[in-house]
Amino acid sequence: MKLTYFRSLTTLLFVPYLLLLSSCTIMQWSEKTFRQAEPVSSHFSKSMEPYIQSGVVYSEFASIAEFSALFLTDQARMIYADYFFNRNFKSQDEQDLARERLLTENDYYITFYVIGYQPATIYPTERALFFGEYQVQGPLLGSPDAKWKITLLVDGKEYGPCDVRSCALPVEYQYFFGRRWSQFKTAYKVRFDYRDFMGQEILPAGPHHVVLKFSSVTCDTKLEWIDMKYRLEA
Repeated sequence: MKLTYFRSLTTLLFVPYLLLLSSCTIMQWSEKTFRQAEPVSSHFSKSMEPYIQSGVVYSEFASIAEFSALFLTDQARMIYADYFFNRNFKSQDEQDLARERLLTENDYYITFYVIGYQPATIYPTERALFFGEYQVQGPLLGSPDAKWKITLLVDGKEYGPCDVRSCALPVEYQYFFGRRWSQFKTAYKVRFDYRDFMGQEILPAGPHHVVLKFSSVTCDTKLEWIDMKYRLEA
């Protein structure tokens, strides 16, 4: 009886240590065998967050559309450039030229990347869900029959886009959008003229209240940037 008790006590005391030693060995082996990737610094995505706004449009309890937009200010373009050159080697001269081109584009256009989603079909009446009466929805943005139209408001003054087109969202911007982006969403590049019809800058130096307004035949929704600076200060 005493011998059995001694064996049991020995097992209880030493088995945990053996398991710990074996687990350390397994962990060391797995680290050597399955080399782990080094994650990219989260500094890039966190720096871009102030330039991204999102919203979901509801009709009662059902979502009828989702929008997220990235405002390509001078600073946002430089964050993109930093991240791009962190992934792709370029000489310093090539980097300087690319940055200059990105900033030059902002001399002519106010640009947003917009991603969105809407259900492919809608049920226009309460009885439609039970009787199979549905309507197929057209494109989300960017065509005459699009469900939604988009305009820009700067400090309360409204402007129409000069170009709205669907695009393949570059992988760098997919990274910036993070969980907001998925294969089920459509990406658009939306541009507005930087100057109005009088030749005046729409977003001169200094902070501005900027709004993207999305309008359908039944409702409106907005994405807002408060005290946003479009140009880098010299």
